[in-house]
Amino acid sequence: MIYDKIKSNTKLPFHMPGHKRNTQMLGDDLPYDIDITEIKGFDNLHSPSGILLELNNKLNKLYNAKRSYALVNGSTVGILAAVNSIAKEGDTILMARNSHKSVYNAVEIAKANVEYVLPEYDEFGIAKGITAEQVNSKINDSIKLVIMTSPTYEGVESEVDVICNIAHKRNIPVLIDAAHGAHLFDSYHNADIVIRGLHKTLPALTQCAAANIYGNLVDPKQFEIKLSMFETSSPSYVLLSSIEKCVEFINGEKFDEYYKRLNDFYSIILNNLKLLKYDDIGKLVVFTGYTSITGYELADMLRDNNIEPEMATQDYIIALTSVCDRISNLNELKIVLEKIDKTLNKGDYTPNIITQLPKKVYNSFEIDNDIIAVDLKDSIGKVSAEYIWAYPPGIPIIVPGEEISKEIAEYIINNKQTDFQSTYGLLTQKIYCKKV
Repeated sequence: MIYDKIKSNTKLPFHMPGHKRNTQMLGDDLPYDIDITEIKGFDNLHSPSGILLELNNKLNKLYNAKRSYALVNGSTVGILAAVNSIAKEGDTILMARNSHKSVYNAVEIAKANVEYVLPEYDEFGIAKGITAEQVNSKINDSIKLVIMTSPTYEGVESEVDVICNIAHKRNIPVLIDAAHGAHLFDSYHNADIVIRGLHKTLPALTQCAAANIYGNLVDPKQFEIKLSMFETSSPSYVLLSSIEKCVEFINGEKFDEYYKRLNDFYSIILNNLKLLKYDDIGKLVVFTGYTSITGYELADMLRDNNIEPEMATQDYIIALTSVCDRISNLNELKIVLEKIDKTLNKGDYTPNIITQLPKKVYNSFEIDNDIIAVDLKDSIGKVSAEYIWAYPPGIPIIVPGEEISKEIAEYIINNKQTDFQSTYGLLTQKIYCKKV
Protein backbone atom coordinates (compact mmCIF):
# COMPACT_ATOMS: atom_id res chain seq x y z
CA MET A 1 0.00 0.00 0.00
CA ILE A 2 2.59 2.61 1.09
CA TYR A 3 5.20 1.50 -1.46
CA ASP A 4 2.64 1.29 -4.28
CA LYS A 5 1.24 4.72 -3.43
CA ILE A 6 4.74 6.24 -3.45
CA LYS A 7 5.64 4.60 -6.77
CA SER A 8 2.43 5.86 -8.38
CA ASN A 9 2.99 9.45 -7.26
CA THR A 10 3.74 11.49 -10.40
CA LYS A 11 3.18 15.03 -9.11
CA LEU A 12 6.01 17.50 -9.72
CA PRO A 13 7.87 17.68 -6.37
CA PHE A 14 8.01 21.31 -5.29
CA HIS A 15 8.56 20.14 -1.71
CA MET A 16 11.19 18.41 0.40
CA PRO A 17 13.42 16.40 0.16
CA GLY A 18 15.96 18.26 -1.90
CA HIS A 19 16.90 15.40 -4.23
CA LYS A 20 13.44 15.86 -5.90
CA ARG A 21 13.38 12.15 -6.85
CA ASN A 22 15.70 13.02 -9.76
CA THR A 23 17.29 9.63 -10.42
CA GLN A 24 18.33 10.78 -13.88
CA MET A 25 20.65 13.31 -12.29
CA LEU A 26 21.60 11.36 -9.13
CA GLY A 27 21.45 7.76 -10.29
CA ASP A 28 19.33 5.00 -8.80
CA ASP A 29 21.81 3.42 -6.38
CA LEU A 30 19.83 4.98 -3.54
CA PRO A 31 16.00 4.94 -3.40
CA TYR A 32 15.52 8.60 -4.29
CA ASP A 33 12.43 7.77 -6.34
CA ILE A 34 10.43 6.59 -3.29
CA ASP A 35 11.80 9.01 -0.69
CA ILE A 36 9.08 11.56 -0.03
CA THR A 37 7.80 13.64 2.86
CA GLU A 38 4.38 14.04 4.49
CA ILE A 39 2.64 15.68 1.53
CA LYS A 40 -1.13 15.70 0.97
CA GLY A 41 -2.51 12.21 0.55
CA PHE A 42 0.34 10.49 2.39
CA ASP A 43 -0.94 10.85 5.95
CA ASN A 44 0.80 12.16 9.09
CA LEU A 45 2.84 9.79 11.26
CA HIS A 46 2.05 11.80 14.39
CA SER A 47 -1.68 11.90 13.71
CA PRO A 48 -2.35 9.03 11.32
CA SER A 49 -5.75 8.68 9.67
CA GLY A 50 -4.95 7.06 6.32
CA ILE A 51 -2.23 4.74 5.05
CA LEU A 52 -0.10 5.15 8.19
CA LEU A 53 -3.05 4.30 10.43
CA GLU A 54 -3.53 1.19 8.29
CA LEU A 55 0.12 0.33 8.90
CA ASN A 56 -0.33 0.71 12.67
CA ASN A 57 -3.40 -1.52 12.46
CA LYS A 58 -1.37 -4.19 10.67
CA LEU A 59 1.22 -4.06 13.46
CA ASN A 60 -1.63 -4.25 15.95
CA LYS A 61 -2.92 -7.43 14.38
CA LEU A 62 0.55 -8.99 14.14
CA TYR A 63 1.31 -8.42 17.82
CA ASN A 64 -2.27 -8.72 19.12
CA ALA A 65 -1.95 -5.36 20.90
CA LYS A 66 -4.37 -2.70 22.08
CA ARG A 67 -2.47 0.02 20.19
CA SER A 68 0.57 -0.18 17.91
CA TYR A 69 2.88 2.44 16.46
CA ALA A 70 5.34 2.25 13.59
CA LEU A 71 8.64 3.84 14.65
CA VAL A 72 11.30 5.23 12.31
CA ASN A 73 13.94 6.25 14.85
CA GLY A 74 14.62 2.74 16.07
CA SER A 75 13.65 1.19 19.39
CA THR A 76 15.38 4.11 21.08
CA VAL A 77 12.59 6.57 20.32
CA GLY A 78 10.01 4.12 21.63
CA ILE A 79 11.95 3.71 24.87
CA LEU A 80 12.34 7.47 25.31
CA ALA A 81 8.64 8.09 24.72
CA ALA A 82 7.45 5.16 26.83
CA VAL A 83 9.46 6.03 29.94
CA ASN A 84 8.63 9.73 29.76
CA SER A 85 4.92 9.09 29.20
CA ILE A 86 4.73 7.09 32.43
CA ALA A 87 7.37 8.46 34.83
CA LYS A 88 7.29 11.96 36.26
CA GLU A 89 10.11 13.88 37.90
CA GLY A 90 10.92 12.36 41.26
CA ASP A 91 9.17 9.05 40.54
CA THR A 92 11.02 5.82 41.29
CA ILE A 93 11.62 3.27 38.53
CA LEU A 94 12.61 -0.35 39.14
CA MET A 95 14.78 -1.45 36.24
CA ALA A 96 17.15 -4.23 35.29
CA ARG A 97 20.75 -3.12 35.51
CA ASN A 98 21.48 -4.73 32.13
CA SER A 99 19.21 -2.26 30.33
CA HIS A 100 20.28 -0.55 27.11
CA LYS A 101 21.70 2.97 27.25
CA SER A 102 18.49 4.32 25.72
CA VAL A 103 16.66 3.29 28.90
CA TYR A 104 19.20 5.14 31.03
CA ASN A 105 18.90 8.21 28.81
CA ALA A 106 15.12 8.08 29.07
CA VAL A 107 15.23 7.84 32.87
CA GLU A 108 17.70 10.71 33.06
CA ILE A 109 15.49 12.92 30.88
CA ALA A 110 12.51 12.08 33.09
CA LYS A 111 14.58 13.00 36.19
CA ALA A 112 13.41 9.84 37.87
CA ASN A 113 14.99 7.94 40.73
CA VAL A 114 16.17 4.42 39.99
CA GLU A 115 16.26 1.15 41.88
CA TYR A 116 18.20 -1.60 40.10
CA VAL A 117 17.70 -5.32 39.79
CA LEU A 118 21.12 -6.86 39.15
CA PRO A 119 20.90 -10.08 37.11
CA GLU A 120 22.86 -13.11 38.17
CA TYR A 121 25.37 -14.66 35.76
CA ASP A 122 25.70 -18.21 34.50
CA GLU A 123 28.91 -20.23 34.35
CA PHE A 124 29.81 -18.57 31.05
CA GLY A 125 29.62 -15.02 32.40
CA ILE A 126 26.35 -14.27 30.61
CA ALA A 127 23.54 -12.48 32.42
CA LYS A 128 20.56 -14.62 33.32
CA GLY A 129 17.01 -13.37 33.07
CA ILE A 130 15.43 -11.26 35.77
CA THR A 131 13.36 -13.47 38.07
CA ALA A 132 10.00 -12.86 39.69
CA GLU A 133 11.65 -13.42 43.06
CA GLN A 134 14.15 -10.62 42.42
CA VAL A 135 11.43 -8.17 41.44
CA ASN A 136 9.15 -9.21 44.29
CA SER A 137 11.92 -8.49 46.80
CA LYS A 138 12.36 -4.94 45.46
CA ILE A 139 8.90 -3.79 44.46
CA ASN A 140 6.78 -1.54 46.65
CA ASP A 141 4.04 1.05 46.24
CA SER A 142 6.56 3.86 45.60
CA ILE A 143 7.61 2.20 42.31
CA LYS A 144 5.86 3.79 39.32
CA LEU A 145 7.34 1.68 36.51
CA VAL A 146 9.19 -1.62 36.04
CA ILE A 147 11.60 -1.98 33.09
CA MET A 148 13.29 -5.14 31.78
CA THR A 149 15.15 -6.24 28.67
CA SER A 150 13.80 -9.49 27.24
CA PRO A 151 15.24 -11.17 25.33
CA THR A 152 18.79 -9.98 25.91
CA TYR A 153 21.41 -9.69 23.18
CA GLU A 154 22.35 -13.30 23.92
CA GLY A 155 18.74 -14.48 23.75
CA VAL A 156 17.98 -14.81 27.46
CA GLU A 157 14.40 -14.11 28.53
CA SER A 158 13.17 -12.93 31.93
CA GLU A 159 10.14 -14.24 33.84
CA VAL A 160 8.03 -11.57 32.19
CA ASP A 161 4.52 -12.93 32.73
CA VAL A 162 4.97 -13.62 36.44
CA ILE A 163 6.73 -10.28 36.98
CA CYS A 164 3.86 -8.50 35.24
CA ASN A 165 1.39 -10.22 37.56
CA ILE A 166 3.38 -9.02 40.58
CA ALA A 167 3.51 -5.45 39.28
CA HIS A 168 -0.13 -5.37 38.21
CA LYS A 169 -1.31 -6.27 41.71
CA ARG A 170 -0.01 -2.81 42.65
CA ASN A 171 -1.22 -1.17 39.39
CA ILE A 172 2.40 -0.66 38.31
CA PRO A 173 2.99 -0.78 34.54
CA VAL A 174 5.75 -2.90 33.01
CA LEU A 175 7.86 -1.81 30.04
CA ILE A 176 9.66 -4.51 28.08
CA ASP A 177 12.59 -3.54 25.90
CA ALA A 178 12.20 -6.31 23.33
CA ALA A 179 14.43 -4.64 20.76
CA HIS A 180 15.94 -8.07 20.05
CA GLY A 181 12.61 -9.91 20.16
CA ALA A 182 10.48 -8.54 17.33
CA HIS A 183 10.20 -12.08 15.93
CA LEU A 184 8.64 -13.37 19.17
CA PHE A 185 5.14 -12.42 18.08
CA ASP A 186 3.24 -14.22 20.84
CA SER A 187 5.44 -13.08 23.72
CA TYR A 188 5.09 -10.35 26.37
CA HIS A 189 1.37 -9.67 25.87
CA ASN A 190 1.00 -9.48 29.66
CA ALA A 191 3.27 -6.42 29.71
CA ASP A 192 1.88 -2.90 29.37
CA ILE A 193 4.14 -1.51 26.67
CA VAL A 194 6.63 -3.43 24.55
CA ILE A 195 9.20 -1.84 22.24
CA ARG A 196 10.40 -4.06 19.41
CA GLY A 197 13.24 -3.41 16.96
CA LEU A 198 11.92 -4.76 13.68
CA HIS A 199 15.21 -4.27 11.87
CA LYS A 200 17.20 -6.48 14.26
CA THR A 201 15.59 -9.86 13.64
CA LEU A 202 12.99 -9.23 10.94
CA PRO A 203 13.32 -8.13 7.29
CA ALA A 204 13.02 -4.38 7.81
CA LEU A 205 15.47 -1.58 7.10
CA THR A 206 17.68 -0.19 9.85
CA GLN A 207 15.82 2.13 12.30
CA CYS A 208 12.47 0.39 11.79
CA ALA A 209 10.74 -0.48 15.05
CA ALA A 210 7.33 -0.80 16.67
CA ALA A 211 5.70 0.08 19.98
CA ASN A 212 2.84 -2.06 21.27
CA ILE A 213 0.53 -1.06 24.12
CA TYR A 214 -1.40 -3.71 26.06
CA GLY A 215 -3.81 -3.40 28.98
CA ASN A 216 -4.98 -0.16 30.58
CA LEU A 217 -2.01 1.04 32.66
CA VAL A 218 -0.38 3.04 29.85
CA ASP A 219 -2.28 6.01 28.45
CA PRO A 220 -1.96 5.88 24.64
CA LYS A 221 -2.54 9.63 24.38
CA GLN A 222 0.35 10.40 26.74
CA PHE A 223 2.57 8.03 24.79
CA GLU A 224 1.62 9.72 21.53
CA ILE A 225 2.39 13.15 22.99
CA LYS A 226 5.86 12.05 24.09
CA LEU A 227 6.46 10.18 20.84
CA SER A 228 5.77 13.37 18.88
CA MET A 229 8.42 15.10 21.01
CA PHE A 230 11.17 12.52 20.53
CA GLU A 231 10.50 11.17 17.05
CA THR A 232 11.44 13.00 13.87
CA SER A 233 8.85 15.32 12.32
CA SER A 234 10.15 14.28 8.89
CA PRO A 235 9.64 10.51 8.84
CA SER A 236 11.19 8.43 6.10
CA TYR A 237 8.61 6.81 3.86
CA VAL A 238 11.31 4.43 2.68
CA LEU A 239 11.43 3.12 6.25
CA LEU A 240 7.66 3.18 6.68
CA SER A 241 7.16 1.19 3.49
CA SER A 242 9.85 -1.20 4.73
CA ILE A 243 7.83 -1.80 7.92
CA GLU A 244 4.74 -2.55 5.84
CA LYS A 245 6.66 -4.93 3.55
CA CYS A 246 8.06 -6.63 6.67
CA VAL A 247 4.61 -7.21 8.18
CA GLU A 248 3.23 -8.51 4.89
CA PHE A 249 6.20 -10.88 4.53
CA ILE A 250 5.60 -12.66 7.83
CA ASN A 251 3.79 -15.97 8.00
CA GLY A 252 4.01 -19.07 10.14
CA GLU A 253 5.36 -21.34 7.43
CA LYS A 254 8.47 -19.21 6.95
CA PHE A 255 9.21 -19.34 10.66
CA ASP A 256 8.62 -23.09 10.88
CA GLU A 257 11.31 -23.52 8.23
CA TYR A 258 13.56 -21.03 10.02
CA TYR A 259 13.42 -22.87 13.34
CA LYS A 260 14.02 -26.17 11.58
CA ARG A 261 17.20 -24.72 10.05
CA LEU A 262 18.28 -23.45 13.47
CA ASN A 263 17.71 -26.79 15.18
CA ASP A 264 19.76 -28.44 12.45
CA PHE A 265 22.54 -25.93 13.13
CA TYR A 266 22.69 -26.93 16.79
CA SER A 267 23.85 -30.40 15.70
CA ILE A 268 27.26 -28.81 15.07
CA ILE A 269 30.22 -30.84 16.41
CA LEU A 270 32.59 -28.75 18.54
CA ASN A 271 35.24 -30.09 20.92
CA ASN A 272 36.82 -26.84 22.11
CA LEU A 273 34.43 -24.06 21.27
CA LYS A 274 30.98 -24.32 22.83
CA LEU A 275 27.70 -23.33 21.19
CA LEU A 276 25.42 -22.03 23.93
CA LYS A 277 21.65 -22.34 23.62
CA TYR A 278 19.40 -19.83 25.35
CA ASP A 279 15.67 -19.06 25.15
CA ASP A 280 15.88 -17.40 21.74
CA ILE A 281 17.73 -19.99 19.69
CA GLY A 282 18.17 -17.49 16.86
CA LYS A 283 21.07 -15.93 18.79
CA LEU A 284 24.05 -18.23 18.14
CA VAL A 285 26.40 -17.67 21.07
CA VAL A 286 29.79 -19.31 20.55
CA PHE A 287 31.81 -19.45 23.75
CA THR A 288 35.62 -19.35 23.56
CA GLY A 289 36.41 -19.31 27.29
CA TYR A 290 37.58 -22.93 27.42
CA THR A 291 39.93 -22.46 24.47
CA SER A 292 43.24 -20.73 23.85
CA ILE A 293 41.63 -17.81 21.97
CA THR A 294 39.37 -14.90 22.86
CA GLY A 295 36.04 -14.01 21.33
CA TYR A 296 37.76 -11.16 19.51
CA GLU A 297 40.20 -13.60 17.91
CA LEU A 298 37.38 -15.93 16.89
CA ALA A 299 35.60 -12.98 15.28
CA ASP A 300 38.75 -12.18 13.28
CA MET A 301 39.04 -15.83 12.20
CA LEU A 302 35.45 -15.74 10.99
CA ARG A 303 36.12 -12.52 9.08
CA ASP A 304 39.12 -14.22 7.45
CA ASN A 305 36.56 -16.75 6.19
CA ASN A 306 34.23 -14.05 4.85
CA ILE A 307 31.83 -14.21 7.81
CA GLU A 308 30.98 -11.11 9.88
CA PRO A 309 29.53 -11.86 13.36
CA GLU A 310 27.12 -9.54 15.15
CA MET A 311 29.43 -8.86 18.09
CA ALA A 312 32.44 -10.14 20.01
CA THR A 313 33.44 -10.03 23.66
CA GLN A 314 36.43 -11.36 25.53
CA ASP A 315 34.77 -14.77 25.93
CA TYR A 316 32.25 -15.26 23.13
CA ILE A 317 30.81 -14.08 19.85
CA ILE A 318 27.19 -13.71 18.78
CA ALA A 319 26.08 -14.71 15.30
CA LEU A 320 22.62 -13.21 14.92
CA THR A 321 20.25 -15.07 12.63
CA SER A 322 16.87 -14.25 11.12
CA VAL A 323 14.19 -15.84 8.99
CA CYS A 324 16.02 -14.44 5.95
CA ASP A 325 19.24 -16.40 6.50
CA ARG A 326 19.97 -18.69 3.59
CA ILE A 327 20.51 -22.38 4.34
CA SER A 328 23.83 -22.13 2.50
CA ASN A 329 25.00 -19.32 4.82
CA LEU A 330 24.15 -21.29 7.97
CA ASN A 331 25.86 -24.37 6.53
CA GLU A 332 28.96 -22.30 5.73
CA LEU A 333 29.05 -20.90 9.27
CA LYS A 334 28.82 -24.43 10.67
CA ILE A 335 31.64 -25.66 8.42
CA VAL A 336 33.91 -22.74 9.30
CA LEU A 337 33.30 -23.06 13.06
CA GLU A 338 34.01 -26.80 12.97
CA LYS A 339 37.18 -26.12 10.98
CA ILE A 340 38.39 -23.44 13.40
CA ASP A 341 37.50 -25.62 16.38
CA LYS A 342 39.89 -28.34 15.21
CA THR A 343 42.81 -25.89 15.29
CA LEU A 344 42.27 -24.82 18.90
CA ASN A 345 43.68 -25.99 22.20
CA LYS A 346 41.96 -26.19 25.54
CA GLY A 347 42.26 -23.20 27.88
CA ASP A 348 41.30 -22.12 31.37
CA TYR A 349 38.40 -19.81 32.04
CA THR A 350 37.72 -17.32 34.81
CA PRO A 351 34.61 -15.15 34.40
CA ASN A 352 35.40 -11.44 34.19
CA ILE A 353 32.16 -9.91 35.41
CA ILE A 354 31.03 -7.15 37.75
CA THR A 355 29.13 -8.77 40.59
CA GLN A 356 28.08 -5.77 42.65
CA LEU A 357 26.29 -2.54 41.92
CA PRO A 358 28.43 0.59 42.20
CA LYS A 359 27.70 2.92 45.09
CA LYS A 360 25.20 5.57 44.03
CA VAL A 361 26.18 9.07 45.22
CA TYR A 362 23.95 11.18 42.95
CA ASN A 363 21.17 10.61 40.47
CA SER A 364 22.45 10.78 36.91
CA PHE A 365 20.47 13.96 36.19
CA GLU A 366 22.09 15.70 39.17
CA ILE A 367 25.55 15.77 37.56
CA ASP A 368 26.28 19.29 36.35
CA ASN A 369 29.07 20.63 34.12
CA ASP A 370 31.55 21.00 36.97
CA ILE A 371 33.60 17.97 35.86
CA ILE A 372 37.20 17.04 35.23
CA ALA A 373 39.03 14.39 33.16
CA VAL A 374 40.90 11.90 35.35
CA ASP A 375 43.29 9.11 34.40
CA LEU A 376 41.45 5.81 34.70
CA LYS A 377 44.04 4.46 37.13
CA ASP A 378 43.47 7.47 39.39
CA SER A 379 39.68 7.39 39.23
CA ILE A 380 39.03 4.88 42.02
CA GLY A 381 36.82 6.43 44.68
CA LYS A 382 35.74 9.32 42.45
CA VAL A 383 32.21 9.90 41.16
CA SER A 384 31.73 9.30 37.47
CA ALA A 385 30.23 12.13 35.45
CA GLU A 386 29.64 10.00 32.37
CA TYR A 387 28.34 6.67 31.17
CA ILE A 388 30.83 4.01 30.14
CA TRP A 389 29.66 1.04 28.13
CA ALA A 390 30.87 -1.46 25.57
CA TYR A 391 28.95 -1.03 22.34
CA PRO A 392 27.37 -3.31 21.40
CA PRO A 393 25.36 -4.11 23.46
CA GLY A 394 25.29 -0.63 25.04
CA ILE A 395 24.79 -1.66 28.67
CA PRO A 396 26.46 0.81 31.07
CA ILE A 397 29.28 -0.36 33.30
CA ILE A 398 29.13 2.87 35.26
CA VAL A 399 26.40 5.51 35.37
CA PRO A 400 26.87 9.23 36.11
CA GLY A 401 26.61 9.76 39.84
CA GLU A 402 28.10 6.38 40.74
CA GLU A 403 31.40 5.87 42.54
CA ILE A 404 34.14 4.20 40.53
CA SER A 405 35.30 1.16 42.45
CA LYS A 406 38.56 -0.70 42.09
CA GLU A 407 36.60 -3.59 40.55
CA ILE A 408 35.14 -1.36 37.84
CA ALA A 409 38.44 0.37 37.02
CA GLU A 410 40.20 -2.99 36.75
CA TYR A 411 37.35 -4.39 34.65
CA ILE A 412 37.82 -1.63 32.09
CA ILE A 413 41.62 -1.93 32.14
CA ASN A 414 41.42 -5.73 31.75
CA ASN A 415 39.16 -5.38 28.73
CA LYS A 416 41.39 -3.08 26.68
CA GLN A 417 40.49 -4.88 23.46
CA THR A 418 36.83 -3.97 23.89
CA ASP A 419 35.59 -0.82 22.18
CA PHE A 420 34.53 0.93 25.37
CA GLN A 421 32.65 4.13 24.71
CA SER A 422 31.53 6.96 26.91
CA THR A 423 29.25 9.98 26.95
CA TYR A 424 32.07 12.11 25.58
CA GLY A 425 33.24 9.74 22.85
CA LEU A 426 35.58 6.78 22.68
CA LEU A 427 37.17 6.03 26.02
CA THR A 428 40.96 6.08 26.05
CA GLN A 429 42.54 6.09 29.48
CA LYS A 430 40.60 8.99 30.95
CA ILE A 431 37.19 9.25 32.52
CA TYR A 432 35.21 12.37 33.35
CA CYS A 433 34.46 12.68 37.05
CA LYS A 434 32.60 15.14 39.21
CA LYS A 435 34.99 17.77 40.46
CA VAL A 436 35.33 17.62 44.22
